[in-house]
Amino acid sequence: MGSQAPRAKRRTSPPASPIPGLACRSCHSSSLPSSIPLFYVYHIFDRISPNSMSDRHWSGRMRVVHIMADGNPGGGPVVVETLCAGMAARGVETAVITQTGSYFFDRANAKGWTTFGLDFSRRKNVIRISREISKFLEQEAPDVIHAHGARSALPVSLLPRSKRPALAYTIHGFHFDRKGTGSRQFFKLMEKLCISRADRIILVGKADEAFAHKEGLVDDPQRWSQVYNGVELPPGCTISPQPEFDIVFVGRLHPQKNPLALPAILAAMKRPHATMLIVGGGELEASVRESCKSLGVESQITMAGTRSRTDALELMSRARIFVLPSLWEGVPVSVVEAMKMGVPVVASRIAGNQELIHHGETGLLADPLVPAEFAEHISSLLDSPQLAQSLAARAASFASTAFTIESQVTAHLRIYENAISESRLRRPR
Repeated sequence: MGSQAPRAKRRTSPPASPIPGLACRSCHSSSLPSSIPLFYVYHIFDRISPNSMSDRHWSGRMRVVHIMADGNPGGGPVVVETLCAGMAARGVETAVITQTGSYFFDRANAKGWTTFGLDFSRRKNVIRISREISKFLEQEAPDVIHAHGARSALPVSLLPRSKRPALAYTIHGFHFDRKGTGSRQFFKLMEKLCISRADRIILVGKADEAFAHKEGLVDDPQRWSQVYNGVELPPGCTISPQPEFDIVFVGRLHPQKNPLALPAILAAMKRPHATMLIVGGGELEASVRESCKSLGVESQITMAGTRSRTDALELMSRARIFVLPSLWEGVPVSVVEAMKMGVPVVASRIAGNQELIHHGETGLLADPLVPAEFAEHISSLLDSPQLAQSLAARAASFASTAFTIESQVTAHLRIYENAISESRLRRPR
């Protein structure tokens, strides 16, 4: 039992009793034998296990297990936590499998949800993770598994259908197209494996939907749905009437978010009194600090480090403008949060952001590789508070309508029910 929430089951290792017949003898090591191609494993698994779950029937209260491999602070855990809370309000029982000891592990445990920790950090352990998930499923007997991202879906994809319930798979943005030529093909193959094994596939944005069609990933359109994430702010979370900072960035200091552009943007503004708040941590933190020094803007930038979502939003509310210079995105939660809060947004001109921001109407867009363009847009908003307020008002109206928890939960309940029906049809007898 967790000390924060006595109702939660805090686990860091699988239940003791093994499940016989899960894998062939050659797959008992923690990593996949090199002689067996990974994309053949699920064909083997479907033929070696008894139908221990094939005759389960859903009735009464639905039980859903969410798998979120990356438990670090960020948009993914925020989305999954929000969805779980919305489902719980509808009477759906929730369990979570995530990185042991992570931010999301602690959040889920504190919510009182059944929480199971695994080490997803070493990808070669996918077979071992798959076995441990199978044991958890056997004990918890859920109606649906909801895997968020390929790292979460791959271990479940390796299970025979007879050893798991219905599988819903949410693709939180495609990432294989950012890989090198050889790696791109491999990771695309892994994505296709996860898709082929899922009963229902969910996309978080229309740009991802278009990309999936372009890459030939959509085999049966009836199995695919596009659902915007529900985003809810804590009560009273609105922009401060007297902001302390001119600009704020909230996100991971990771190459995707392009954080090295932040000091360059401030330097390009040539406003020695302009201030920027950077909320977040990550692998590029030292490089960002060094860039602040080399560009002579160190005294203008405050680095707040990694914060909880509540603290990060409170800090966001203290700024006049939110900036996001990402190189790629799905549908960024931080932009939706800023919009709902009433903070005007200047973001990179990329597919995910363009789905949210209509330039000159609900925000401003700039080339992520041209700091001077960001600087020009930010300066225009600082010089024209009326323009900033107009953009923010239209953005808040759009976000409050498009990104509701009610619509997200309703759509997912329908998807789960369809997944259960699909699972019964596709499961071997």
